[in-house]
Order: sequence, then structure tokens, then C-alpha cells
Amino acid sequence: MKKEIQILADLNPEQLQAVTYAAGSMLVLAGAGSGKTRVLTTKIAWLVQNNCIQAGKILAVTFTNKAAKEMLYRVSSLLAMDTKHMWIGTFHSIALRLLSKHHVEAGLPSYFQILDSQDQLGLLKRLIKAANLDEENYPARELQKFINNQKENGIRSGSLIADGLRQEHWFNLYTDYEAICNRDGLVDFTELLLRSYELLSTNEGILNTYRQQFSHILIDEFQDTNQLQYWWLKLLGDKGGAQLFAVGDDDQSIYSFRGAKVTNMKTFLKDFKVAEPIRLEQNYRSTPNILAAANAVISNNSERIGKNLWTKTGIGEKIRLYEGYTEEDEAYFVIDEIKALETKGILLSEIAILYRSNAQSRVFEQLFYTRNLPYRVYGGLRFFDRQEIKHVLCYLRLILNVNDNEAFLRVVNFPVRGIGAKTLENLQNLAKQHNVSLFQACNLLDGKSKLNLAKFTDLVNLIKIDCAQLSLPETISYIFEATSLVEHYKKDKRTGIERLENLNELISAVTNFRSEEGDDSLSAFLSYAVLESGDGQAQTHEHAVQLMTVHASKGLEFKVIFVVGLEDGLFPHENGLTSPRELEEERRLMYVAITRAREHLYLLRACSRLLWNKRQSAPISRFVNEIPGELISNISGISQIGCSSLADYGVDLMQSSSRSAYMDVVNPETKISRLKIADKDLVLKIGDMVKHNKFGKGKIMRLNADGKKMTAEIFFIGVGKKILDLNIAQIERA
Repeated sequence: MKKEIQILADLNPEQLQAVTYAAGSMLVLAGAGSGKTRVLTTKIAWLVQNNCIQAGKILAVTFTNKAAKEMLYRVSSLLAMDTKHMWIGTFHSIALRLLSKHHVEAGLPSYFQILDSQDQLGLLKRLIKAANLDEENYPARELQKFINNQKENGIRSGSLIADGLRQEHWFNLYTDYEAICNRDGLVDFTELLLRSYELLSTNEGILNTYRQQFSHILIDEFQDTNQLQYWWLKLLGDKGGAQLFAVGDDDQSIYSFRGAKVTNMKTFLKDFKVAEPIRLEQNYRSTPNILAAANAVISNNSERIGKNLWTKTGIGEKIRLYEGYTEEDEAYFVIDEIKALETKGILLSEIAILYRSNAQSRVFEQLFYTRNLPYRVYGGLRFFDRQEIKHVLCYLRLILNVNDNEAFLRVVNFPVRGIGAKTLENLQNLAKQHNVSLFQACNLLDGKSKLNLAKFTDLVNLIKIDCAQLSLPETISYIFEATSLVEHYKKDKRTGIERLENLNELISAVTNFRSEEGDDSLSAFLSYAVLESGDGQAQTHEHAVQLMTVHASKGLEFKVIFVVGLEDGLFPHENGLTSPRELEEERRLMYVAITRAREHLYLLRACSRLLWNKRQSAPISRFVNEIPGELISNISGISQIGCSSLADYGVDLMQSSSRSAYMDVVNPETKISRLKIADKDLVLKIGDMVKHNKFGKGKIMRLNADGKKMTAEIFFIGVGKKILDLNIAQIERA
């Protein structure tokens, strides 16, 4: 009894109810920051120690190796026993364990091998080529997604009936893929689950063995289960099988694009006759104001079981809303606020910037680099390191120098032009033999290889000629069309949207670019891109601000959270505005973003944003409007003159200037918050509204003093940002 008390010590009433529940299967709705992992691990320890359940009769499954290791560690700490033989692991590792033990019944050789995602993709590319299909029209990644989706729904290739030629090609490729995997003893990740499910569902003796072995099955992150995983679990829990203890949060189901079905939670309640789930609503992470905002937003979703987060901690500060005039203004504010927070003793590693789209990181990365603030792009590449950006930069490098061999090799066959590895090998040998560049060596080859290479060199020469008189943004746009890059990524169903967003952001980058010497040439931009790519990002979590998508932030928490880009069409994403179901998932994303914050939460949006070289405006995110006004402190002053009342001035932000002086023209060492202009008896500070006889009303964004020269960066409504010499410019307070 003493050991039980120790295990159950400090559990709140709802956690205690969940851990000690013993009347059958149960669904636990575990809100953000409510101690989900603690409940799961304590439940396992309680079953073993108090109910005398043998450790081998408990199966616990989760989604990541990290989560599985954490679960094992905590259980071993509670029970002081070796847990390596316990059935605790990911869905895939448990499935592998089953198949390894019963490989004969599963129709697999003893030496079967796991095919990871990259190996699977490589095999599919070879199959597409062998079928004489154009990978532009039949992308390997799309085929990979198709096959995995079919398997997640338990569908084998033999069950498919084609409707049209394209579908026939897909189905044939799936058939060929299955045949090769079966022949060579290869099992991909999704096959692990499907094959183990088929093993159990077609072998009653094996199924009954595991139904008897596992008296309790615990499932972590239940909201992320797909159809196949649910069937797999239900099979083991049916007909007197194991009691299922599922823990999850339907409000944090954000992976439908991976096959996750939030409806599995309601289905579970019905299938396992759970009258009412246990709700873990006490939050140990965030302040009441933050939780109230999260509750208010998520309450607008109709397809949820329902819960309400609360905490015993103090009220905390209000959520801060900042509405910038542009995406640069939004980023400037974040950087300045981080600097201020740092002076108050908050570590950079305790701060995170969350965005809906990876492309949004670019402007923040630039300012972090300029201001010498360490940062880390969590779970992703820095902007200028991303594949699609590197491709465009290589085309730009070839415009400057056709003899750039590295740039040549990267894009000569991208998008695909029928230039294979053997051709490039021959080309490299010729270039070395004649001591010329690869571009020059293209004229030395014969036959079909020369024809395909000639098309590429002609394309580069054409781009070089046509772009000679174009601006940088126009040059980038021209390259998109001439090389069919945009068309290529539009066909990529898996990552195409994100890559197109990054290409759009590249146009914004070149539009706003100007070097320290004032040079906005192609050469200067390429040099800048290399520098941006090479330095600035911290290699560890320590002493660095974290930049990440909201998806990547799930499971993490920070003292300070900045949620940026809160505009309809960006967050919620434009794809989420087309259907109620997709909008609900976007709202769950917002709920996840809000609940990452422990003490300080900032919500930000830009009144206008540069998209495809046009400055466009969008309404503030509907999710912000769903937060009660008393929880928010608007610290931007926009309500006085800005986004909410631009119509009063007859201003159309769609028509405003797309050029913007950037941070690199302001010396961060001399930037100040207040200036006195003695000759005019005028004191100006950042945030002041001023009037100019030509540009009209504007807001002071930056002030700079360098000797006697004093300048101000001012955002003028309907015009954009201007940098004015305060000794010359005729400005006055508005």
C-alpha cells in the first residue's frame, strides 16, 4: 500500500481517476499541459505494482521513438525494474516485433529488410523509368503518397479497378512495387502496419494468443491514429481481448495530411462503449489568460468532444497584439521585443516564433543575422538552404557566369530534361580532357545527349539575354516561367504548396534587398544569399531563439511565444478556407500555437504583405477575432490610423509601393528611440504619427543618428516605407 501511495502521490483528482480506472476500456481527453505522459506512465506502474499485472501483459504504443524512450525511462524510474523487455514502443516497432516473430505466417523471409522513405522513393523512381513514364507527369513522391494512403486504408493493388489511363498507370506501378518488395523481402513503414494487421486478422490462433497475452493496451496521442492503426488496436481489443486505455486530445489533431483521423476518438467511445471520457483539464503550463484565449478559439469547432482548460496559477499578463504595416514591420517588432525581453533576464532559448508557412522564416532569419541574434530553424532548413531556393539561385549564378560548374550540375536536369547520370559523367570527362567548363563542353558531345544539353544551354543563354534589362524581382519571375519551376512544383502534391510559398518569398526577398553599399545588383544579392545561408543559425537549442512552424511546435513549450502572420489566407491557410472540416483543423493549429506559451503570448499580423511581387492586404485572422477583447492588449496603435481604418482614408494597400528600405540601411548600433531636431524645435520618437506634404500621414518605424545626419524610416499610408533626412524633410506631427 505504501508503494501505491508513492506512485499516486501528487496526482490531481482527474489524473488519479484515470490511473486507477479498472472497469474496462477508457478514453482520456488530456488537454495541453495537463500531464498526459505522467498519467500514462503512472498507469503502467500502477497496473504492475498494485494490480500485479505482469509487465509482459501490457502493451503501450506511441508515435515517436523519443516518446517511447521517455515512457520507458519514466516507467523504469517508478518501478525500479528493467523495462527493455516490455512491449512499449512505436506502432512501427511493435509491428516489426510481431512480424519478426511470425515472419513465416506473414509471408516474409527471415531476412526481410525495412525500406525507409528515401529508399522507397528511389525504388519508385526506377519503376516509373522502367515503365517509360515521364516523372513530370507521374512524380515519384505522388506515387509514394498514393501507395502509402492505399495501405493505410487496407487496400492492396489487386483490389483496385482503374478508371482511365492515368489511374491504370498508378495501379500498375503499385502492383509492380508490391511484386518487387515481395520478391526481395522488403517492407516499407506502412507495410509494417498493414502486414501485421493482416497477420492478426487472417490467423485466428495468433490473434487469440495476443488477445490473451495483452490484458491492457495503452495508446498515446490517440488523436493522431490513422484508419489502419485504429483497426489494428480494435482487433486486439475485440471479443474479450485487452482493455484499451487511449489518451489524446481531439483539439490537437493537426495531422490529417498524414492520414490521422480525429473521428477515431468518437468512434472509440462507441465501439468500446465508453459512456463518458475522463477529462484532464487542469493545465500546469500556461497562465489563465492564455488558457482562456485557447478555450475561446477552440470552442468554435463543432466536431469535438469538448473540454475546458483551467489552472490554479495567477491571472498573468494580457495577450499582446501587434498589427504591423508590413511583414518587415512585423519582424522588426519581434526582434526589438526579443531584445527587450533579453534585458529582463529571459533566455533566448525560452523564446519561439511560430508561423503557419515555412516561407515566413525568411524575413526573420534576415533580421536575426543583421542584429547578430542567434537563432535556430527547428525541424527545417534555413530559407536559402531550401531546395527550391537553391535551384533558383543556381540559375541566377549561371546568368552571371555560365562556367559555374556547381550551379550547372544542380539545375542541368531540373526540372527533368532527360539528361542522365551517364551523360553527365561523359560531359565531365570531356570538360576535364579539354580543360573547359561543363557549359562549354556541351558542344563537344554527339548524338541525343548533345541535343538535350543544347536545349539547356540555349535556355540559359535566352534567360541571360532577356533578363539583361530586368529588375531583380522581374528576373526571378522570368526564371520561374522560363524553366517551368512553378509548373513543376504545382504537380508536387506532397510539398508543392510549401515550395511555391518559398518561391513567392524569394521574390519578396529580392524586392526588399539592398546591400550595405546600396548595391541591389544580381551579384550583390547572390553574395548576400551565401552569407545569409552560411552564418547565424545556432547549432543547438542553447542560447538561441527557436523559429518553427506551428506543426513542428506540437509537444513543445516556451516561456515566450510569438505567433506571426495572423491573417486570413495565411493563418488560417487559404486551403483551410474552402471547407468547414479543413477550417476546423486550422483552428486546432491555432489552439496548439496558443497553448505552447507559458507566460507571454504575442499575436502578430501584417496589414500588407508582398505576395508574388504585389503588395496585398488581408483581414486579420478570424482566430484573433474569436479571442475575447478583454484578454488582449493592442500594443500597435493600429486602431488609431491603421489597418482597421485604412478604408477611411480611401487607401488600397493592394496598390501601395512594393519597395521598402530594409534594416541593412539602418545601423543597429546607432538606432535610437527618440530624436530632437533643434532647428525645428521638434522631438520625434518611434511610433509617432507625422505628416509630410508629399507622402501624407505616416508612422515613424525607425530613427537613426550618425553624426549630424539624422534619418527616420516612416511608413506612409498607401505609399510604403521611406527613409527621410530629418534636416531636410518637411514633416510635422499629425
